[in-house]
Amino acid sequence: MPLPPPASLPLLRVAATWQLPGLGLLALPDGPTPPLAPFALHTALAVEARLPGGTRHAAIATVEEVTRPEAPDAPARGLLLDFGAAVELPAGTEIWLVAVPAQ
Repeated sequence: MPLPPPASLPLLRVAATWQLPGLGLLALPDGPTPPLAPFALHTALAVEARLPGGTRHAAIATVEEVTRPEAPDAPARGLLLDFGAAVELPAGTEIWLVAVPAQ
């Protein structure tokens, strides 16, 4: 199935984040993430974080899978973000795809 134009593809809405020293900021979704399903784990994507107040931050993200203690049989897909600087993402931040990786 072809992907829609990148500007129209929200990947996830942030429920929680964790700073992983040396790796980046892990963002977990507030619900299902069907837009991440076409991408293999660890695929690098150019993304934009759109904070609830309107601020935007560009980043490179990789698709990750995380198992939550409350649902060990249902891993969730999230994004590991590298902003190149310290950035905090509050709950409700939307992460949008801005460039599709080369095939």
